Amino acid sequence: MLSVVSSVADLAVEKIELFILVLVRISTIIFLLPVFNFTAVPSTIKAAISFLLAFLVFPQLPLVGFAIANSPVFFFMIVLEQIFIGLIIGFATSFLLYFAVMGGEFIARDMGLMQGTMNPFVEFQSNIFSILLPLILMVIFLATGGHYFFIRVLFESFQYIPMGNFVWDTRSFAAILILLSASSFVVAFQFAAPILGSLLLCTVTLGLMNRVMPQLQVWLLGLPLKIFVGSFVIIYTMPLMAQLFNANFEQLQRALYAILRAGGGG
Repeated sequence: MLSVVSSVADLAVEKIELFILVLVRISTIIFLLPVFNFTAVPSTIKAAISFLLAFLVFPQLPLVGFAIANSPVFFFMIVLEQIFIGLIIGFATSFLLYFAVMGGEFIARDMGLMQGTMNPFVEFQSNIFSILLPLILMVIFLATGGHYFFIRVLFESFQYIPMGNFVWDTRSFAAILILLSASSFVVAFQFAAPILGSLLLCTVTLGLMNRVMPQLQVWLLGLPLKIFVGSFVIIYTMPLMAQLFNANFEQLQRALYAILRAGGGG
């Protein structure tokens, strides 16, 4: 009788530990997702969403072929494994908006609007365009249901990388993250290119006017003219920015599945 009670207790403890492992992986990803990694989002909200998703994922978890109830050291190692998986996936998702932040920096620099304010995307002083443009794209992203993809990746991560079967393929992870980083720089230049080109033409025009009419104080016209031209081009090219965002999102989807396949040994 005691052996039956002991086995039932061990089974209950193991179920609790498995739920904790699921919660650790999901909460690590949630806290790094572009929608939730703002300091303005309360930690209690993130924790509640993590717990809800873990509660939904746990019944669908693939069978685990190991026992952890009587091995605290092994349990601790599996916890570290889940944290690492969450960090890799969450860090990759953060590249969704980095190109818009960098593009906003390029635009503000040429427009002369580098006054700093706290940027919730990167959590340091930034300019207005590095905040406004990512926010607009994030609203479009949420309105079109793009966040459902991240929820699907969160669920499928347990199918690609079951508990205790993680492959530490650091070379593949590093290559994928480096490609995402390099791609962010390229897309940032593409993102800001129309505005930078129009501001360059504006600067050349002002320089020619200064040569033709030296008595005209061109520098007084430069800042308001650049702000007007830059803002007009931003509004006009917003559909192009949305297309670049969608293209970057598709590349991010491929990168995330490549990370899942590498982590699962596939």
